[in-house]
Amino acid sequence: MKYALVLVLLALSACQSLGLAPPQSFDEKLANAYGVHTAVVQATTTALSSGSISQADAIAVQGMEKNARTLLDSAKSIEQTNPSGAQTNLGLALSALTALQTYLNTHGK
Repeated sequence: MKYALVLVLLALSACQSLGLAPPQSFDEKLANAYGVHTAVVQATTTALSSGSISQADAIAVQGMEKNARTLLDSAKSIEQTNPSGAQTNLGLALSALTALQTYLNTHGK
């Protein structure tokens, strides 16, 4: 199970290793962020199932993951009316999700 966590998180960087262009447009970046969100949710479940993190830690991660999802949804909804705010929300959500990924990577071993 620990290896599954690592594999899920490594999948996120697979596009880069394949030579695919990094996301450029807002919509591409948003889609990428939703993918990171999904990976964090799956990695949290795997880490909890394998005993790499405690139930309390999983609940804390889930709360932060839900907040990041709210920011992503907000960014999507205001993209046309407030592009600057949408970029800010997207950046905040991605930063939070990246931090959660790092946490799960360090505790998944």
